[in-house]
Amino acid sequence: MKSGTHLRTGALVLFALLAFALQPSAWGQTFTTFDPPGSQLTAPGNINAVGQIAGTYFEADFSSHGFVRNPDGTINSFDVPGFLATVIITQQGVVVGIYFDANGSHLFERAPNGTITTLEIPSPGASVYAVVVNTSGAMAGGFFDANGVVNGFIRSPGGKFNLFPMPSSLSPSFFIPNFAALTQTGTIVGSFVDQFFNNHGYLLSPNGNLSFFDVPNATSTAPTAVNDSGNIAGFFSDGSENGKYRVFLRSPSGTFTTFDTPQPGSFFGLAVLNPSGAVAGSAFNSSCDDVTCTTTVVSFQRGLNRIVTPVNDPLAVQGTQSAKGTEVLGINPAGVMFGAYFDSNGMQHGFVAKP
Repeated sequence: MKSGTHLRTGALVLFALLAFALQPSAWGQTFTTFDPPGSQLTAPGNINAVGQIAGTYFEADFSSHGFVRNPDGTINSFDVPGFLATVIITQQGVVVGIYFDANGSHLFERAPNGTITTLEIPSPGASVYAVVVNTSGAMAGGFFDANGVVNGFIRSPGGKFNLFPMPSSLSPSFFIPNFAALTQTGTIVGSFVDQFFNNHGYLLSPNGNLSFFDVPNATSTAPTAVNDSGNIAGFFSDGSENGKYRVFLRSPSGTFTTFDTPQPGSFFGLAVLNPSGAVAGSAFNSSCDDVTCTTTVVSFQRGLNRIVTPVNDPLAVQGTQSAKGTEVLGINPAGVMFGAYFDSNGMQHGFVAKP
């Protein structure tokens, strides 16, 4: 599918789009679809301050590739020496991520000039399962060592690794700890699953101090993002509304604010926030009959005025596909959102939504 702003000719189509634009769900955004050449499924990963978007895509032969979409709409594809799993672009335009090969999983780094380097963790047999970055270009994540023990790492912008065992209190069940984000001061923000299969948030500082947090009265709390001010966003459930999931914001002092998405999710969603505190994200709802299940993605934006509005790409299918809706994945300092949507053929495309 070619990159291009969603404009259509013809009186009927123009009328339909004008009518849609008057709806609160459009909220004044201009949506632009993008797909790397040859893509059969486009999966954007994240966006940086200048508007570069990095992600992965799949071709018809199921081969995976990475891409960087520049603010002018040009797309550069790249390949790593294995199956590409995770892609993140830093504020400096460096792409980092994880790929798999016959020897396990590895970190990689792609410089702005396109040079790709494998970043071997200094632990023999290490297999990486998570990586996050902060705006300074530092990385953190988790890996299994040669004995299958879960460890963590922090890599400075200068390339120095610091390895440490993950606290056993973060693995009270058979689930491994989740890495959600990395603060400017090097504190890891994540979640873990307890023996009752409930999620809780944790903060792990560079000096090893570990603390836990939950939204008051919540049964499950899952942070998903942090901004440079140290404000954390995520989803939680307190058992109300038939166990629906809602959004929380946690200030650096530990104060919580909560709000509902346009349609509360039936399981954890994604909430992200930019430096000014604007929040965007997606809630997920699943319904099943005797034969099939349908997942509906409902996206939202919460402005500085604290008004929550839906975000719907006009081309996203709202019908009876097994996956439908618009999935917002990020928002940058300029308020530019990006994400993915499913069309009427069940194909997934990337989009940019500018205010």
